[in-house]
Amino acid sequence: MKNKKTAILLFDLFSNYELSVALSILSQGKKQFDFFGLKDEVISEEDLHAKCTKILEEIVIEEYDSLLIPGCMDLEDIISSERILNFLRKFDSKDMIIASISSSPILLLKAGMLENRRFMAGVIKEELVDEGFTMEQMKNMVDIKELRENYDDIGPYIVDDNILTSVGCNFIQFGIQFGKMLSLDFQPGWYGVNL
Repeated sequence: MKNKKTAILLFDLFSNYELSVALSILSQGKKQFDFFGLKDEVISEEDLHAKCTKILEEIVIEEYDSLLIPGCMDLEDIISSERILNFLRKFDSKDMIIASISSSPILLLKAGMLENRRFMAGVIKEELVDEGFTMEQMKNMVDIKELRENYDDIGPYIVDDNILTSVGCNFIQFGIQFGKMLSLDFQPGWYGVNL
């Protein structure tokens, strides 16, 4: 895994802060990464202009061992993008480490990559039913309401085999866990949490 890179999916209105610790840990661990997008430049929800290294179709999957996906306030513009869903499916392997935060696990769900897996998403199940998802599809999902009610039992993230999911407010723990899953050499104490 040391010589392979991490792919990071970016799209308009992505949440920049949700990536901040994970990016820092990738840099500390000297793990190379590429930003992939639907186009050359995207604008985050904080109005940060981010240049993508490559567009989605330029991926050579053999160069990567992991995928990092931020969330956003509203997936409506990308949830049905076949370009994004096809890109995600390229990582659908037990050999790939996938880290998805906030609303972005719903992209993995839509791509068919979370069947029979427990996962967390920063959304409310009932609202997803209105968007065409079924409760059966979401039977293993911990939504933001359930997390708030049972945080002490659930914790800041869920790891199901090779897939890490969390919600935006736990971006520090999420980034640290991603670094651990990649076996990177970094200083978790730099981020102000005790794990």
